[in-house]
Formats: sequence, structure tokens, C-alpha cells
Amino acid sequence: MTRRNPNYMFRYLYDICLIGAFIIALPKLAYKMCVYGKYKKSLFQRFALKRPKVPGTGPLAWFHGASVGELRLLLPVIEQFCEEFPHWRCLITSCTESGFDLAKQLFDPKGITTSILPLDFSLIIKPVVRKLSPALLVFSEGDCWLNFFEEAKRLGATTLVINGRMSEKSVRNFKILRRLGKNYFASMDRFLLQDEVYRERFLAVGIPESKLRVTGNIKTYLGKCPFIDLERKGWRERLRLPESAELVVLGSMHPTDAEKWLPVVQQLIRRKAYVLWVPRHIEKTKDLQEYLSKGNIPFGLWSRGANFHNVPVVVVDEIGWLKELYFAGDLAFVGGTFDSKIGGHNLLEPLQCGVPLIFGPHITSQSELAQRLLMNGAGLCLDGTKSVESVVMFLLDNPKVREAYIEKGKIFLSEEGLAFERTWAELKDAIPLCKNT
Repeated sequence: MTRRNPNYMFRYLYDICLIGAFIIALPKLAYKMCVYGKYKKSLFQRFALKRPKVPGTGPLAWFHGASVGELRLLLPVIEQFCEEFPHWRCLITSCTESGFDLAKQLFDPKGITTSILPLDFSLIIKPVVRKLSPALLVFSEGDCWLNFFEEAKRLGATTLVINGRMSEKSVRNFKILRRLGKNYFASMDRFLLQDEVYRERFLAVGIPESKLRVTGNIKTYLGKCPFIDLERKGWRERLRLPESAELVVLGSMHPTDAEKWLPVVQQLIRRKAYVLWVPRHIEKTKDLQEYLSKGNIPFGLWSRGANFHNVPVVVVDEIGWLKELYFAGDLAFVGGTFDSKIGGHNLLEPLQCGVPLIFGPHITSQSELAQRLLMNGAGLCLDGTKSVESVVMFLLDNPKVREAYIEKGKIFLSEEGLAFERTWAELKDAIPLCKNT
């Protein structure tokens, strides 16, 4: 008599829960598809009706990042991988269309295959994994889908998480699974984590200590630029900013951020300052246009060639530009930090571009990093003790204060900058057949 895998029932329930969640979310997904055009171009890939094809005959390394930020941090890892293991094939997947677009932009010129990750239903993802049969599976930060990585592991793949992190909410959820007798990450080989806080969280959900390594945050390594002044000059010229003009860059903006910033932007315009407004979700640009128009904010769209020669506010409605545009700023705000449900985005990009960093009070997605930034004087939190407007105007009025934040940011990045080297060493050590490749 054939014995069933003890995890069979859990995977069966997992699929049922996924299907239930999909059905519940269907009206919202349909609305986004009809109103914003979201998901249309990726529909065939999500249901594996169009599967990724990776040319060549070498072993396959499969790298996955949920969206834009996770894919950006994979870039130096993949470049190093391709340099040291040139006969391996590579596949990059993302869950979002914006992430997929960025992946194509970053990796297609390098001849690397990119795709949307199929949905994690057993009947959809498992045949794709079996067909591709990866030897190495690398997740960026923690977007780990159970059927995906368990099927890869069953086929003999080495599975890792790099730049790993886990929210407090996720800890609670995974603890519930553990009490039900299931360790979600049991088949994962190694976790390369950002810091000790995340290490404690992974331990709390039952990950063996032997699988955990604290290697640091790769984002401290990304985009180190020795020519910040040249980049700044070039971007300010491209934006047609007057030489002494003040520019505030609002990055990864959400509606909750917009509510806080609208009166500040009005004041900045009266001050003859300029604003780059970069929404997190470009498909909602139309909503943002209506919001700014109601607030009597004159603006132009980046996609239509707008610059500061004609308008004081430019809305960047294309993906992939934010990191470079930070160079032009005198002050940068990172969005998603006024909404506890979002918890912030990449706090390090402004520092890497030599721009003072400010952010809101909700930084749950990277709370430990935010605390270290504040302790080292490398960032400023808009925690409500003073109005956003008063803080912004104070910083613009005091260039020496801004310069102090910039210098402390450089020191912070320098001290944290070994994360990539440590991560790569651990990743390379885990690569199967490494000694023979």
C-alpha cells in the first residue's frame, strides 16, 4: 500500500485556501483590470498558458523577486553569478507587471530570460517547475510560494532566501501553522538575513538556527556612485531646473502620502521650489492627476516630456526612474510611510544618491533599518511632533543641516557596505556542483 506524504493534506488545504482567496479577490482584480488595465498583458503567463523558455543546456538558476525593489537588489547578485558561472542558464521572475517590466529592462539586454511567475496553484506551477527543473532557486527578501519551492526542492534544487526579512504579522501567521504541525519553510535550505531582528523572527517560527545566516542588507550595496555631483548636475540639467532651484523628490507615493503632502506642495510652489512626484502605482496616475487638479497644483507628466521649464510639479508616470531622479533632489521623502498597512519602501536609495532622507512614522517593513538610520542621524522621521510643512521648510532653509544628514548617510552606507560580499560568499557556498563548475 502506498504511503501518502505527511504534508499531502496541508498542501491540499493550502490549494483550497489559495483558490478561496482568489475567488474573494476576483471582483477587485476584475475592477483593476477593467479600470486600470492591470493584469491584462500577464494573464497568459499567470495561468501558465504561456510558459518561460530558457535556451541552452546548462543547469538553471531561477531568481525570483516579488516586485521592483526585490528585483533591483538581485541585479548585482545575478551579474556576479553570470560572471563566475557563465555556462549556467538564468531565469528571472516577478509577481507584478511593474516588476516584470523592470526585469525586462534590466536583464533582457544581458540575454537573461524574464517572466511573470505563474500562480501558485499546484496544477499551474508544478508542471512549469518540472519542465524547467532548476538546480538553484533564489528568493529575494521573502516572497516564497509553497508549491513553487517545494516542487523545486523535490526535484533536487538548492533553495535559498537572500536579503531575508519577515514582518511581525507574518511571524504570527507562521506560528499558527507551526502549532498545526507544519513548518512552512521546512524544505528551504538556507536563509541569508538582513539583521539580527529578522533572525530572531525566523527562529520564532521554527527555522533551525543552522539554516540562518545574518549577512546584512544588500540594499546598502546597490548603486554606489563615486560621481554623485556629476549625476546631480546631469539630471538637474535634463529636468531644466534653474541652477539655485530647490527640488523635493517624493518617491513611491501612495494616496495616504498624498493627503499629507498636498498642502506642503502648495507651499513649495509659493516658495518657487519644485517637486518630482513619483507614484508607487503608475496605473493610478489618472486618479493622481484628478487629485492634483482639485488641489490647484499645476503639473506635467514625465511620459509627455514635462520638465520644470513649464511646470513646478512633474509626475513621473513611468517605472524605473526613481533611483536616478533622486540624484537631482535637495530633499527626498520615501512614501508608503504614512500608511501602517504599507510600512514603507526603500529608505536607502536617497542616501546612495547623496540626498537627505525623510520618511513617515510607519516603517514596519524595515523597522530595524529605520531605527539604525535614526540612531546614526542618517534620516529624519516625520513622526507628528512637528508638521510636515515646518520640517520641510526648515531643511530647505538650512543647507548646512541637509549637508550634515548627507555626510552621516555616507558614513552609514560605508559601515553597512559589506552586505553584498557576505551574501555572495554564502550564496556561492550553497550553489550545487559549485566545485565542479
